[in-house]
Amino acid sequence: MTKVAQVLRFYSLDEIMEFIKNGGEYPRHNLYCYDQIKESGNKIECIEYDHNSTWNKLGKKINILNLQQQINILKASNGFDVIYAPFIKDVFLLAILKTLHLYKKPILGLGLEVYIPDNKQFVKKLRQKLVRYIYTNGVDSLHFITEKTYQESNKYSPLKSNHDFSRSWGPDVDFCNSFLKQQNTPPTLDYIYSTGGTGRDFKTLIKAFNKIDFDLRITTKKSLDEDASKHLAPNIHINNNIKPGLHSVSLMRNEYYNSLAVALPLADNMQYAPIGLTVLWEALAMGKPVICTQHKLHQFDIEKEKIGFNVGYNDVEGWRQCVNYLINNPQEAKEMGERAKYICKKRYNYKLFSNEIINIIQKIDASQNKTLCVRNN
Repeated sequence: MTKVAQVLRFYSLDEIMEFIKNGGEYPRHNLYCYDQIKESGNKIECIEYDHNSTWNKLGKKINILNLQQQINILKASNGFDVIYAPFIKDVFLLAILKTLHLYKKPILGLGLEVYIPDNKQFVKKLRQKLVRYIYTNGVDSLHFITEKTYQESNKYSPLKSNHDFSRSWGPDVDFCNSFLKQQNTPPTLDYIYSTGGTGRDFKTLIKAFNKIDFDLRITTKKSLDEDASKHLAPNIHINNNIKPGLHSVSLMRNEYYNSLAVALPLADNMQYAPIGLTVLWEALAMGKPVICTQHKLHQFDIEKEKIGFNVGYNDVEGWRQCVNYLINNPQEAKEMGERAKYICKKRYNYKLFSNEIINIIQKIDASQNKTLCVRNN
């Protein structure tokens, strides 16, 4: 039995599990394998974020996130075999200590972006290079969430052999299927749905729908910039009143269900992070075709998979053409959605991804035990 310390962001684990226990529905992929690691027979403890911690407040000022959690791990390291960080920024201090050979416990982290120094200013670029070095050398196993993310990072400078990429990162299919089975009425299919907060180009999407005779619904926790929102046509509906929380996912799932398709307009200034993938997963698992700004770091080409369309950056006319095509071809839109669900069921889903993480944890632990045996002999 491997003992794992998982650094957890966002909500308290107790809060999430209590919510689920009381009948609340929450996608397990937001637990980043905690439940699956536990069900596989391993011991796992979540090192949760303390909002009132003086150390965490200090950590924010010096740009070392979750400083208190990392201190807690250092104190309790003898009780763990592997440190698992879905967000490697949360173990930056530990990675520094590993790089300096001052900390020995193996760290497994997810690579959520391409770690390429891209700032033109010398000092900032030098800092980016140092941060990359710390992550790629201080995190023993860096598991990139997509193959393309791994490849782009590897192009800049070859990664260590024990760094790899996920073959199956994806959504909690059971969460979506459970919802779909409970529906007693067919979807209305009378609008296009778009959501998300990071790296979104709602401005281009809104411009396109100003000349489309079909509804657009946007859910975002952020207020749209003035230029994007000052000329909204009557068919465009903005909802930024849904407060982030455990209930918000279920509220948005209704929007997915009744939409004809899901729009993912992405900004062109975030090409080194595979943004929008969570929304892409949720849309596909709900059986919806997707229109997405083409992004080089996504797991697959949605057009080649015949589950939607790619659009160029800032391409207003491209959005209009793709949206109008789906409006005028509802049967094809339905078939795209069915293929999307199949891909999630067979190739990209939470359980497959969790098995990847569990296997890596077991390999790390086995390697550590082998090393200890050699030393003892």
